[in-house]
Amino acid sequence: MHSQHVKLSDDPELSAVCSALLLAFIENSRVLRYCSGGGDYTNTQNDFGDHQLEMDVQCELNVNTELKKTGFVSHSASEETPEMKLLSEGGKFIVTFDPLDGSSIIGTNFAVGTIVAIWKSDENLLIGKRGRDMVSACCCLYGSRTNVVFWNEKEQKIQEYTLFDGDKQGHWELTKDNIKIKPKGKLFSPGNTRCIVDHIPYREVVDYWIHNGYTLRYSGGMAPDICQIFLKEVGVFSCFGDAKNPSKLRYLYECAPLSFLIEKAEGKSFNGKHSVLDTEITGYQQKSEIIVGSADEIEFFKSIWKKHGILKE
Repeated sequence: MHSQHVKLSDDPELSAVCSALLLAFIENSRVLRYCSGGGDYTNTQNDFGDHQLEMDVQCELNVNTELKKTGFVSHSASEETPEMKLLSEGGKFIVTFDPLDGSSIIGTNFAVGTIVAIWKSDENLLIGKRGRDMVSACCCLYGSRTNVVFWNEKEQKIQEYTLFDGDKQGHWELTKDNIKIKPKGKLFSPGNTRCIVDHIPYREVVDYWIHNGYTLRYSGGMAPDICQIFLKEVGVFSCFGDAKNPSKLRYLYECAPLSFLIEKAEGKSFNGKHSVLDTEITGYQQKSEIIVGSADEIEFFKSIWKKHGILKE
C-alpha cells in the first residue's frame, strides 16, 4: 500500500473527469457516514417508480456538481434521473451513473455503492452505441471502508484505491494493483431468486452451485456483491428473471459499467444472448439480465442456457 497522486489517464480531460469522480465519492462517503437510520424518504419517486432517499438525491447532486466543474462532461444521466442532463456545452464525455446502488439495504448498515460509466460524447447521446464503446468505468463502495475499483486507462489495468480521511480533505491510496479474476472460483451471488420457481434453467444453475460446495455471498446490493469478486478475484454475480419476476437492473447505470470492469479484469459477462457489452443502447431506461465473474463459471452458465435451447450457437 502506498500513497500517490491518482492519475488514471494520459488524456488530461479524462483524467480530470476521473479526479472529479473521486472528489464526489469523498463527499458521498461523508454524507452516508452521518446519515441516521438509513436516511429519510423524499416525497418524490424516480422514473422507475422507486421512492427516493434523500441520500440518493444528495449523492447524485455531488457527482453532477463535480463533473460540471471540469467543463469536460457534456451530459450526464443517472438511475435517479434517467434522461440526459446538459452539464457543459462542447464537453468531450458523457457520464452515466447509479448514485447510490443498494439504498434499500442501507438501513441495515450494509455496504452500498456508486457505479459510473464514462463515454465519448456524440450527437446521438449514446443511442446506438454498445457497452464496448465505454471509455472508462468505476465502482465506489461505502462500507467499513470506502474503496473504489477503477479502470486505469493510462496503465491498462483494474486497480482498487482506498480512501484515507485522517486529513481534512481525505486522500486515495492504491491498495490493490492489476486485479485479475481467476477463471474458476466457488463463490456465488444470485439475484432475483424468486423467479426460480418457474425459471427452470436459472434454478438448475443455482442448484448446481448449492450442491457443488459453492459459497453463497449475497448482500442484496449489486455494487458490494460484484466488488467482492474483485477483492477475492473469483466468483460470479447473477440476476435473471421471467415474465412474472423480471430483472430490474438498469443497463447504462449498473450492468454496462460493472461488466466493463469485470471484462477488463479478465472475467466475462453474459446477458442470456451474448456479452453484456455487446448490447446496443436503445434508451435511458433500458434493463438487462446479467451474470459476470470468473470466465469458466460464465461458460458453465452458458452451457445450461444451450442445454435448454435458450442460447443458440
